[in-house]
Amino acid sequence: GLIRRGAETMLASRLRLGKNVLRTSTTSLRAMSTPRLTESTLNKKVVEAEYAVRGAIVLRGMQHEEALARGEKRPFTKMVFCNVGNPQQLQQKPITYFRQLLALMDYPEMIDNPPSMFPSDVVARAKKIMARAPGGTGAYSESKGLKVLREDVAAFIETRDGVKADPERIFLTDGASQGVNVALNCLIRDRNDSIMIPIPQYPLYTATIALLGGHYSPYYLNEENGWSMDIAELERSAAQAKKDGKCLRALAVINPGNPTGQCLRCKCLCSVLLLCMGATLPDSASGEPHAQQQQQQQQ
Repeated sequence: GLIRRGAETMLASRLRLGKNVLRTSTTSLRAMSTPRLTESTLNKKVVEAEYAVRGAIVLRGMQHEEALARGEKRPFTKMVFCNVGNPQQLQQKPITYFRQLLALMDYPEMIDNPPSMFPSDVVARAKKIMARAPGGTGAYSESKGLKVLREDVAAFIETRDGVKADPERIFLTDGASQGVNVALNCLIRDRNDSIMIPIPQYPLYTATIALLGGHYSPYYLNEENGWSMDIAELERSAAQAKKDGKCLRALAVINPGNPTGQCLRCKCLCSVLLLCMGATLPDSASGEPHAQQQQQQQQ
């Protein structure tokens, strides 16, 4: 009896202690808690990031579209959204080959007995990929992308450029934006790191740089000359960054231009490479190289 009463007393004491600890922990958590999530308590970098591609103009356009659907009158009868690269919305037909290949890979049971609408080269390609990716499209792959696809990319580069490419040094991303995001995450360390970007630009760059707490150094495209890139303007931007105490980490070149649509000439791109390498630049902004620089460019 004494043993039982002693055990009960000990258990009751532990229960009281547990309640006190719980009460103290709850009080401490309340003291440590922050106000509910509002714009004022959000990460400041998120608030500062601007992404006009899906901003106020697009939201206003969606309101017009909904109003038209309700039968309300507008000075127009249809909305065409041009804020993102969506060629199918502008009635451009998708490339059949890609759709057929994806269809077979999404439903691999059709590969061995494909409907007549699937050409033999599509079926052969699907078999090749699936043999190296048994999990299909719904499974995780290597972080760099399926090796069989990276090998195809390497072979294409070698055929096109005559330069041997290593599949292990090729990284595939789900869109260019993801690739830019990964690169900027690796480059930006703090507010003193700056990225040179063109203006006008696709707002992915300014938004991502803001989210990462970095800085951007703008260089302005020459509208009078078809939105071309001016080497003197690049030098001005770089000099300003240095004057401001910024560490230039990268130069972003958008080619073809977005949203300007221009394609930079090869000579201009060579001049940009020489600038980044710290070499002497051509005399003119058009990118005409000196004779002694041609060998550097070929290398």
